[in-house]
Amino acid sequence: MVFRYIYFEKAIVTAATALPLLYAAKKYLLTGLVAECVTVLEKELSVDTVCTLLDQSLSLGEIELQQKSLNFISTSTHRVFNTEGFVHLSHDALEEIVSLDFLSGFSERQVYENCMRWARHQLRETGNDSPSDEDLRNKMGNVLYRIRFPTMTLEDFAELTAQSAVLTLQEKYDVHVYMAVGTKLESLKFGTKNRRGANYVANRFDRIHGEWRGIAIRTMHGGHSFDWHWALRREKSTHGVTLEVLRENETLSKTVTKMVSDGSRKLVKIQLENPVHVQQYVHCCGCYNWT
Repeated sequence: MVFRYIYFEKAIVTAATALPLLYAAKKYLLTGLVAECVTVLEKELSVDTVCTLLDQSLSLGEIELQQKSLNFISTSTHRVFNTEGFVHLSHDALEEIVSLDFLSGFSERQVYENCMRWARHQLRETGNDSPSDEDLRNKMGNVLYRIRFPTMTLEDFAELTAQSAVLTLQEKYDVHVYMAVGTKLESLKFGTKNRRGANYVANRFDRIHGEWRGIAIRTMHGGHSFDWHWALRREKSTHGVTLEVLRENETLSKTVTKMVSDGSRKLVKIQLENPVHVQQYVHCCGCYNWT
């Protein structure tokens, strides 16, 4: 196929042949064929192919395909991270993803947990089925410093690191100081800027984790009445919940799930199935029905 292109400047490029042809076209400096292969591959971008295409674009130096792959991942983060291809990513490809400023509906805790899942899988493939924290840290390498620990909630950071040696004591101290008093020590190696599109949590006790700049959130009850103070005193029970985010009469997102009340004041998190992007100064309301 490559030699046919050399002599006739024509080639039939399909989804099945685009990658091997791209490799050969790069080797023989066939810029026209490279462009045709990239065009076909861009059309094939999907949840199941994007990890492979990102790896290939990095190894072949195809900047445009790399950027389009990263853009796809940034807007479909949950689905991509749940694919088999994610744990097979190269270290360089994972670092590119974790360096993104936009990860749709993904909290920093989820970034860390999925990076650890990647590291464990990579180590299992080398025969290490019970990796130590040091093994995981070494496998992560520079990826670890792309995780923005200072933007986590204090609760998440404590749960993830208190019993773990993946971070050093100095690194934990630096993050804690930043969280507690906002002081960025010179030794702090982690980013402190919230990702756009990250998972922020708002609850009805007027506490907000993360930044909701210029956004007013109102809550309305629907369906059965629900007494929170009574719920906190009662025994464990399960409730069906329908949560909607509304802008005027338009439903931006709807999630049907279950919530367990265990009689404590522990925050119950309900995650939207479809992330919602709200512009500054737009008034939205959350409507939830209990059953």
